[in-house]
Amino acid sequence: MKINKKIIVAMCLVSILSVGCGSINEENKSNERVENIENHIPYIDKNNDEIDNSIINERYENVKKEDLTYDTEEDDSKDNEKEVITQVYFADSTKNDINYKKILQGFSYASESNPCDLTYNQAIELVKKLLPDDIKQVNSTVDEEVDKEYIYYESSKGNFRVGLSYGYEFNDENIEVVNKNKIVGIDYSKEVK
Repeated sequence: MKINKKIIVAMCLVSILSVGCGSINEENKSNERVENIENHIPYIDKNNDEIDNSIINERYENVKKEDLTYDTEEDDSKDNEKEVITQVYFADSTKNDINYKKILQGFSYASESNPCDLTYNQAIELVKKLLPDDIKQVNSTVDEEVDKEYIYYESSKGNFRVGLSYGYEFNDENIEVVNKNKIVGIDYSKEVK
């Protein structure tokens, strides 16, 4: 059985073009992922909300602060222009707090679902890698109900709140106590104006 040379050439061209187009689509998807990294949560498995800390760690290592926009997360409802506002009601120390919107979700470690294991100073260094260069700490409060510190910063790009969740350890009497030098969660918010 003879196969026409034109058919073979056509099949080769179709194969080459489909591989080339596929790689272009992958490149576009990759660029899209990079652009949305600020609020893209890297789930390993969305069914159980497991988050991949290795991706977050890599993001911190490769972050280019000048590319960050500090945009807030948008609501997935019908009205896509409506932004999610996180009204925060804490213990007495922070009840008169201002409204904040979540930002930098792609860099956040949730203490419950994807805890990190950092010293206090390491956590502050990560915060400084992300927030604007001209940040100035203006306040700090501790919510002892949830063992979390809120640090407030001012900058030319807005006012920010960083939440640092404290970890726990066992003391000599085998009782679990708060360790303020062990940080298991970091989250970021920007003031609503």
